[in-house]
Amino acid sequence: MSQIEQNFRLLLSRKPELGKCYQEGLINRRGLARYLIKQGLAQGNQLEAVIAMLRRFEFQPLSKETKNIFKNIKVHLKDNIIILDLVKEKELVQRLSKIVSTINYDRGDTLKVVVGSGSVKLFLDQDNEKVVKDLIAEFKIKHRLVHISEVSLLFPDEAINTKGIISTVTQELTLHDIIITEMLTATPELILYVKEEFVLKTYEILKRLQK
Repeated sequence: MSQIEQNFRLLLSRKPELGKCYQEGLINRRGLARYLIKQGLAQGNQLEAVIAMLRRFEFQPLSKETKNIFKNIKVHLKDNIIILDLVKEKELVQRLSKIVSTINYDRGDTLKVVVGSGSVKLFLDQDNEKVVKDLIAEFKIKHRLVHISEVSLLFPDEAINTKGIISTVTQELTLHDIIITEMLTATPELILYVKEEFVLKTYEILKRLQK
């Protein structure tokens, strides 16, 4: 792999819209090559080398298999989620079972607990924050995120062995300037957390992927 191609791959990871516009014919090869040179990916006298690289470069369009997977997803939305990011402590981890017991799952309440290497995160309905407040009062909260929406994408089981699922979702949201606050997986379910201001746009994008 040439240095120009390595630089181009790095640029695509930051600006995936370039690849999509090129694949859809909105940018021609020579025009894209000139742009890459202006971005410092190659020298001014390397225009033909950049064009040759683009001619060889294998862009990755959605496979038919992946498109069919997206046609069968079920999307569910839930607002008024709060995310509590606490410093991980042994005592806090031991109390997690008590926190779980305070939530009424039969009523449709939300509680997800993620234990990381340095933090513990709680995802719950904002109305239930008061329920767990006493249990976590003595522990340090690093971040408290409010006005969050939960976007659940339930895929058919075959998605487990299909590549490109997560990257397709994240790339489409990136192209539309949507920030993913958090993301969880419980395959074949993908759960996104976005600010409430992004939730309608996120839903529209996901519905377009289904077509």
